[in-house]
Amino acid sequence: MRKRQSNNINNVSNGGIVAPFEAFENRIRKVIYELLKEDIMIDFSQEQLEILFTKVLSIVETSIFAEMEQIMNTIQGSLQVVAMESERKSLHSFMNNEINFKRFITHVVANYQSLREHRIDILMAHNPTYQGIEDELFGEKFITANSFQKAFDIHLEMIQAFHKRYHDLLFEGELLDKDNKIEESVIEPVIHQYKKEIQVDGTVE
Repeated sequence: MRKRQSNNINNVSNGGIVAPFEAFENRIRKVIYELLKEDIMIDFSQEQLEILFTKVLSIVETSIFAEMEQIMNTIQGSLQVVAMESERKSLHSFMNNEINFKRFITHVVANYQSLREHRIDILMAHNPTYQGIEDELFGEKFITANSFQKAFDIHLEMIQAFHKRYHDLLFEGELLDKDNKIEESVIEPVIHQYKKEIQVDGTVE
């Protein structure tokens, strides 16, 4: 286990002394600027920044300075997910809703402690259940009864469903920090859901 370092001391950076919260706030401003390039508009009140900082600080294992890059990548990723889920570019009013803000915080905390989302693509390719439904979808029986395009569309929807479920669980605060958790909580349930849509005789219900 890594030794936890104090976040209460100041950090010397560029010849000056920067307090942990001040450094966090400065980096958040850079994240907000980067998101503007994607036409995602967001700003936080001072109170919201302090809440976010406190929540993140509670799960940092070394120091806020040592893990700042990962923290910012996580927050930026969570904001991108929120923007996509809410189907809006401006998140000002969205984040001013207390329930929405709490969901965002929950996602950030769970996201930071979980395996990265791209792990889904690696695990699904080696998952026997996934390989089975893939063979069924692109098998001669299904394609003859439906079409290759139908099989392709279902396959694409299933992959998108993996990623949606991953984030749904993070919004609920579930940690997906091990391969078996992603397989059991994300991949397997989605596959079983889609298997119900494909009848044994190769047609879609």
